Amino acid sequence: MELTQSVHRAIQVNPDGLAIIAGPVRRSWREFHAAVARAAGMLRQLGVGQDSKVAILSMNSERFVECLYAVPWAGGVLLPLNFRLQIAELAYIVDHAEADILLFEEQFRELAGELRARIPRLRHLVVMDGERSALAGVMAYTAAVAAAASLPDERRGGDDVAAIFYTGGTTGVPKGVMLTHDNLFHFIITFMISERVDTTLVHLHVTPMFHLSCIGVLATTAVAGTHVILPKFDPGEALRAIDEHRVTCCLSVPAMFERMLFHPDAGACRLDSLRMLGYAASPMPPRVLEEARRRYPQLRFAQAYGMTEAPGPLYLGPEHHSQEAVDAGLTRAAGRPVATCEVRIVDDAGRDVERGAVGEIVIRGPIVMKGYWKNPALTREVIRDGWLHTGDAGYMDGGGFVYITDRIKDMIISGGENVYSTEVEAIVSRHPAVAQCAVIGIPSEQWGEGVHAIVALHDGATATAADIMAFCHERIAGYKCPRSVEIRTQPLPMNAAGKILKAQLREPHWAGRPRRI
Repeated sequence: MELTQSVHRAIQVNPDGLAIIAGPVRRSWREFHAAVARAAGMLRQLGVGQDSKVAILSMNSERFVECLYAVPWAGGVLLPLNFRLQIAELAYIVDHAEADILLFEEQFRELAGELRARIPRLRHLVVMDGERSALAGVMAYTAAVAAAASLPDERRGGDDVAAIFYTGGTTGVPKGVMLTHDNLFHFIITFMISERVDTTLVHLHVTPMFHLSCIGVLATTAVAGTHVILPKFDPGEALRAIDEHRVTCCLSVPAMFERMLFHPDAGACRLDSLRMLGYAASPMPPRVLEEARRRYPQLRFAQAYGMTEAPGPLYLGPEHHSQEAVDAGLTRAAGRPVATCEVRIVDDAGRDVERGAVGEIVIRGPIVMKGYWKNPALTREVIRDGWLHTGDAGYMDGGGFVYITDRIKDMIISGGENVYSTEVEAIVSRHPAVAQCAVIGIPSEQWGEGVHAIVALHDGATATAADIMAFCHERIAGYKCPRSVEIRTQPLPMNAAGKILKAQLREPHWAGRPRRI
């Protein structure tokens, strides 16, 4: 299977159909196919060949979608970058991935210039928007593509690496997750089977394309539907785009949809074209479901559970979002195993536990990553006997529904972003006043989980919660920073081995809740 085969199919089944809506831009599938081939030709002129890494630093745009296909078309590997990261984090990723080329939007020129200064192997910088960049020595995408010849598709596929997505790590060092063409195409197939989509799909992209939420892009292309692209999420703009372009599907996280539903402009929007709202990262609050059903009876909901290492192994369909399902507690479930993979709940020895008993969720199937880039030891630790050990604790009921109860790995999901507590703790601990630190996830109505730091100060030292939060904001991405800080006068609780007892620290915040994430 090849990611680019979707583009070839699109001009067979829907050549004159509308492929792209992005601001004033309108492009048919025939035009999109030609643009991808020319963009791939430009990349080849810059030296992109088999397994070359091409980094993309951009908000959502038609060029981003184009490059998602142009890079593998030229034989390369995509390296989407999270523009919310600080320069040190980005530099580590670009250097570790061995990227040779950076495609960037002009608004990120300072980051691009700093990356070029720090990473000698970064040979070419290409500005994706505008005719030129204020950064010297940068090539303009438009002119470079216009001067390039169309390139025949390299037809990379199967077990070839299509993209490397970096995710935080328990050691505080980002891990490069290698996803193959087969991995991503099976994810697409799972999406298509679950959502039952075809060429009538009009998909609004509001989540960042540097995430695996780009599945919405890949699936829309696979069915030759229509991409409606917003640069970033704005609830009012999203509502207007749904009505104006007759959007049928949107992927988001619960916090995003809640902001849309209760936005002041929501009452003026019909949203009668919207058939499906897919979400992930946390359960949809029952009050949001109830209000959405009241206002938009045609709207169906679906939840996907997964991770960068194995996208989409569990699915909770529309039939499990009724009021009866809410009353029965089904919307607390992460979902049931999809048709393309196996899911088990196991004990510490890897043996299946009884239905209803808590164990670790493990996954096997074609959606499981190839491994971690340049880290075979960690790959072997996580994938054992063909099974990916997720680090999530949960149980499976008699109907095959999987419920997540806690995390074995120390990770927080806040607003759809993965935050590893060890990474945040490493920053907080650098504050000169901090003697001890523990970072945990606590319940948040808006974000699912909020990043919460609990610290003890050195004797005689002083610092406020605001001081510590500001200290973090200077050093790591904003979404990783604590949203709240608790300063204690006594040492944090520890076991005999000197490890801070995070379960004890979490307990007061999650007491009485069946799902601790």
